[in-house]
Amino acid sequence: MQNSLFGNAAFMRHALDAIPSMILVTDEDARILYRNLAARQLLSGVRIYGTRAGGAMHCIHSEDVPAGCGRGPHCGDCVVRNSVTAAFSGKRVQRQRTDLSVKTRGKTLQVPALISASAFSFDGGLYAMLVIEDISELAELRALLPICSSCSKIRSEAGKWERVEVYIRAHVPEANLTHGLCPDCAKKLYPKHSD
Repeated sequence: MQNSLFGNAAFMRHALDAIPSMILVTDEDARILYRNLAARQLLSGVRIYGTRAGGAMHCIHSEDVPAGCGRGPHCGDCVVRNSVTAAFSGKRVQRQRTDLSVKTRGKTLQVPALISASAFSFDGGLYAMLVIEDISELAELRALLPICSSCSKIRSEAGKWERVEVYIRAHVPEANLTHGLCPDCAKKLYPKHSD
């Protein structure tokens, strides 16, 4: 099936291979029919074609039940599977944020990713193009919190410098903040009343 789908599309194959994100062409059950170069480098193995995306990507839930990817209790919340389903129902999914839970070298990793999917028809068949962007570096950079070395204000995403408690209230609304004095500040502010 893969050859009839892309056999006369050498240009498109080269174009897809030039894209650094994983691109998978799947059927309605998220079985992989084609993968670009980025996906070939990350997803290797004898049985990639015809394998469901979760199984090929080593999703931690792909073996929850004997029937495999898409059949287990956690699969209903899977952004990858739901994006393929949405594409086949005529919707486009664009850059849906998720964390992919994958097994690699005996470890479970959370890989931050953006998932996009859309359907296309070719030669009488309907397929989904699934784009998986690994945003690990971006997530790591966003995890860095710019804080002033002098006053300890935090720079927000909008570039505004805010007091720590204002920033925390905006970004962690469930946090309950209290105020107090550390021993060093107590000595500095109230030297007569501290040890």
